[in-house]
Amino acid sequence: MSCNIQTYTKIASLCCGGLIVAMAITRFMNMNFSQFQTFILTIHYIWLGGVLVLSEFKFGYVETKFRLLTSYCGRGAYCIFLGTLMITNDNSFQVAVAIILFLAGIGYFILQMLSKKFGWESGSKNPYEIPKQQNAQQAYVPNYAPGGNFQPGAPALQ
Repeated sequence: MSCNIQTYTKIASLCCGGLIVAMAITRFMNMNFSQFQTFILTIHYIWLGGVLVLSEFKFGYVETKFRLLTSYCGRGAYCIFLGTLMITNDNSFQVAVAIILFLAGIGYFILQMLSKKFGWESGSKNPYEIPKQQNAQQAYVPNYAPGGNFQPGAPALQ
């Protein structure tokens, strides 16, 4: 059975996103509502894990708003960022998820370095390129005849 690198990275991202959401749900079940910060962080874990999962399914809104997730380096930074948010002494499952996210982030950085050497692509040519619309109307550019009566900074004289 032959799999390409995109399949493995898709599985890794889906697992990381699923672990983030599962950890947030377990935090909700064991939550002490005396701290408002814990509640807000848990909500953020749910939607940030969902964004990671949706980015693997090429969800249009996520691809345009979270272009960071379209490259290996961006996914690595995202996973490491979420891992740093989760490092606490609250519960061992949360620390385990944080360590897994750190390792996945480092793995994505390594893939970014190796992708250029081996010709792997992360699904997008340039994650920061503004997509070109095929049927976009061009801006109006008036036709100026060479040698016409045009003065810079003033309206054209006919």
